[in-house]
Amino acid sequence: MELRRTMILDANGGHVTQYRFDLPRPASISDNGTYLQQVTSLNISPQYDELWDNGTYRTMVWEGDDLYGQISIVVTQSVRQTLQQWDLDEDTVLDKGDIPQDLQDRYLHEEWQIIIDDPIISELSHQIVGDEDNVYVIARSIYDWMVENVEYPNQIISGEPKSSLQTNEDRRGDCDDQSILFCALARSAGVPAWLQLGALYDRSTGEMGGHGWVQMFMPTEDGGVNVTIDIVNKDFLVWMPNLFCEYTDNGEPDGLRDYYHMISVFYDASTYGPGETPEFSESWEVLSYQESDDKVTLSVEMMAKVEI
Repeated sequence: MELRRTMILDANGGHVTQYRFDLPRPASISDNGTYLQQVTSLNISPQYDELWDNGTYRTMVWEGDDLYGQISIVVTQSVRQTLQQWDLDEDTVLDKGDIPQDLQDRYLHEEWQIIIDDPIISELSHQIVGDEDNVYVIARSIYDWMVENVEYPNQIISGEPKSSLQTNEDRRGDCDDQSILFCALARSAGVPAWLQLGALYDRSTGEMGGHGWVQMFMPTEDGGVNVTIDIVNKDFLVWMPNLFCEYTDNGEPDGLRDYYHMISVFYDASTYGPGETPEFSESWEVLSYQESDDKVTLSVEMMAKVEI
């Protein structure tokens, strides 16, 4: 795929006194030495002012003052994606006690919108999972329950995702709403699970839109793997080649919230009429897309030679 990510801030006839964009820098993603997502070229315009290192990912930052017109941030990238299906079951996956401690420390606590310290979530998690310890069985039980009991809405409302409590109460939610509820139920059962966010290409319409799904670790005798669970598209333990991951939640208290608030704007209200404010828009565009039946395996060592 060749993708174009565009964000536009328009002063809309008034005076923006200060603004800042924070956007994760596109990165490749590997699974046990093989890249699922390989960023092969990257063009950023205008060039960012700063590059922050957040530990597990890097953030591009643009800052400015006194905007009266419009500023556009355009990120164009070529990406090679590889279909991955994990052949795992309860016999090959170990118990939650075998999950590395660093993942437990990072992804078993409450996080923005991932509410777990509430009796409604803990009771529902126990109702679904019971006293099960096997990570595969826990994940499959939560996935099956959500597919059966949580609907996808007819109309999508942009903005902040719902909390796990709200999605459970509504029994309805879009991709990130459902992923947040899955993470809350899994964490309540003692299994780390976290969000990946980015976009999904719809091959039938040729359009690309924002998307969210779950990533979690499944321990095995030979170490274990990070797997993908996309509830709304019913992809259990499958990485689809029409996904593009822009951000992986690192478990930091403000990380997930910051992703949903990647632009901050301050403006002089006296320069606007009633009901008027600066305007912000963003879009994904697929410039080219091609599928191949050839299996491409790119090792981490090979990727290091073409790191973007």
